[in-house]
Amino acid sequence: MEAAALAASAPSERTRLTLGGQVGYGVGQIAGQIFRDIPSLLLLFFLTNVVGMDVALAGAAIFLPKLVFGVGSDFAVGMLSDRLKGRVPRRYWLLVGAVLAPLALTLLFRVPDGDNAQRAAWVIVTFSLYMMVFATFSVPYLAIAGELASNERQRTVLMAWRLVFTAVGVLTAGAVAPALVEQFGGGADGYRQMAVVLSVIASASLLLAFFGIGRKADGAQGTFATPPLRFGAMAGLFAQRRFASLFAANFLQLTGSGMGYATMLYFLTYQSGRADALQVIGVIILSACAGIIAAQPFWVWAAGRFGKPRAFIAGSVIYALSYMVWLLLADQPIWVAYLLAFTAAIGNSGWTVIGFSMLADIAADDADHSGLYSAAWIAADKIAFALGGTLLTGLVLSAFGFDAARAVAGLPQSESAVLGVGLAFGLIPPVLTLIGAAIIGIWARKYPPVG
Repeated sequence: MEAAALAASAPSERTRLTLGGQVGYGVGQIAGQIFRDIPSLLLLFFLTNVVGMDVALAGAAIFLPKLVFGVGSDFAVGMLSDRLKGRVPRRYWLLVGAVLAPLALTLLFRVPDGDNAQRAAWVIVTFSLYMMVFATFSVPYLAIAGELASNERQRTVLMAWRLVFTAVGVLTAGAVAPALVEQFGGGADGYRQMAVVLSVIASASLLLAFFGIGRKADGAQGTFATPPLRFGAMAGLFAQRRFASLFAANFLQLTGSGMGYATMLYFLTYQSGRADALQVIGVIILSACAGIIAAQPFWVWAAGRFGKPRAFIAGSVIYALSYMVWLLLADQPIWVAYLLAFTAAIGNSGWTVIGFSMLADIAADDADHSGLYSAAWIAADKIAFALGGTLLTGLVLSAFGFDAARAVAGLPQSESAVLGVGLAFGLIPPVLTLIGAAIIGIWARKYPPVG
């Protein structure tokens, strides 16, 4: 990435970050991505194929803490970080996450022997702790962005760096973690040792962010008045048209993204007919990460040249078309999949970075509640990704007759089941993404942003 493309705008801005500060902020996202992706990619498989838990029970034991403790912790941390920011600057929450991350990650993969009920209880308790630790650093980390940067371009630049390190986190969770499990001999011990290594990486990224952001963040946060702690403030967020529209669009798109993510292995196996799906998906993730990193200078430029709503819509269209074309070309050589993963990631990173930047703009205009905005955004990420990646995916595949027993035996699925896989991967996610883009288009025409 060219440093000039990601440099902040006017040097006279009081809160302008240096290039080092921008990178220092972005590196914290490695921890956020590890905590976001490890449960999605590995935890369910670990519980069913290594621990031996019933799949339905294991799925419920993961989903319920995410829904209850995940969302509850997000809003609690959001309100507290708003309330206490005059005395406890937000970057100090990153230290709390750095200390607790190893405990949360390692306990998650140390399920004791026992019956299904005992194991489920362990997962519910440890995953609830995991969600609370995740909230302690992820919510303040996002809220810091609106306080570090003092204009819209700086916020876009800051979020672009966040997306660069999102790619690093995706690689760590999606490629390094499975490789570590194999390196450590597989089985329960392999997963436990993998969790230890990833916990060190997560803690290190949070510490680097804490020191990289530096005291400039403390000063920025200290300039705001301390707001009263009011639970009614949560409802007030959604009374604002700007936030309500952006939230709705983001929720739909994350639901679709979660669906596409969860069904990719199914798509490669049944639509593309690849017996090596587990091997090629690593290269697909690598291609997607390359697309994310390569696209950031372009999206910073596009947001400044055409405006954030138009850039958001453009990214959504690129993402949606990539998945639709992928569905049509499912039986083509694997390099086609690598190319489409690259273009889809360009689009995905567009609506993601612009969405984060627009959120930071909104939070900057209502600085007393920036923690709450971040909490709502991260809660939406958790709920939508789980909704698309577990509940809706399961319902669609089940409705079209996907047979798990045949899958375990290595037998082919029915034509109807294969059709359902294609819809869940290459049609429903793009449709949800385009609906989200339409919401932003309508909002931008009716209620154009100020400034």
